Amino acid sequence: MDQSYLKKIRELFPLDTGSTALQKLSNLSHSTRLYSVDTSSSSLIGEDLGDCYLIDTPEGQQIASQPHLVGPELDVLSLQAAHEFKAALKELDLITDSTGILHILRGSAGYMLHEVLPSLHLVRIRTEYRDDGYRDHSDDSRRIEVTYSDYDGGELDTLIIPDTYATGRSVEAALKYMAERGLKPRTIIIYGFIAISSIRRLNALCKTLGARLITFAICDITQLAANNYDMTLFGIDEHYHTATGELRLLGSIVGEETLYEMAMNFIPGLDQPGDWSERQAKLFDGYRKEPGDIRGHLSKSIAFIKSLDKVNRKQDWYNEAIMQLTKTELENLHLTISNY
Repeated sequence: MDQSYLKKIRELFPLDTGSTALQKLSNLSHSTRLYSVDTSSSSLIGEDLGDCYLIDTPEGQQIASQPHLVGPELDVLSLQAAHEFKAALKELDLITDSTGILHILRGSAGYMLHEVLPSLHLVRIRTEYRDDGYRDHSDDSRRIEVTYSDYDGGELDTLIIPDTYATGRSVEAALKYMAERGLKPRTIIIYGFIAISSIRRLNALCKTLGARLITFAICDITQLAANNYDMTLFGIDEHYHTATGELRLLGSIVGEETLYEMAMNFIPGLDQPGDWSERQAKLFDGYRKEPGDIRGHLSKSIAFIKSLDKVNRKQDWYNEAIMQLTKTELENLHLTISNY
């Protein structure tokens, strides 16, 4: 690891490792780390947003750093990460007799939690924006509505929701819908790629519901890009730069060891989840399974990384390693897209 590069990114980008504390759980694999996050002391948050954890697995790091991982290959990695999340839930005694899983259709299934906890009651709800969602989850006045639900009003004291959390509006809409139909949860657990703004939104909602919010973020908790979609470990906000020509620097809350490992393999500014739904081979929309637009995700990732690299190359922290990482990922994306 180039220590001078690590020093530069720590000085330049808003990275908070100080609010994290490594936890020792006996049931986790030796390669998995669980950190607690003191959100009140975080330089990126500065308020109590409930219990927050970072769950760092090799598989999570791969998914976050390599958008060419799609379809069955993504499933295998997500499944292994889900096994580690399950182990953490059990050791922290967070699964009760009336725990359920909520899938926000269509993307939640890609986190594979239902596969590792098949005995839990599964609720499926679809929420939809009115416009195309790729790299634009604008936190604006657009309507978001529930277009499918199989929630029957059953009692669930704990609800685990695997999803990609940019603004949190989809999960907010789903929880309000369920609450209107009788849901009175004690605990809401969110899991996936997660941005700070979504935790703020859902913590506020949980307070109105009288519920406790517990967050388990894959690898890190990010700031959100100007398009309210991209969630990077650290880097330049490509969307903002494209729109304004100015630099906006983004960072995250991340464990010290995680940052050290990921920095070696991460293209600065990369959106970690990518177009999560479309990375999946099959998507359930509430009525039928349909193919994910894997080719679309790969094509958009290629364009995004090329645009990002044009900006990154002009920065004094850009080096041979980043150039090679970018080149390799673009080659892998082109190779993968040839299979779709």
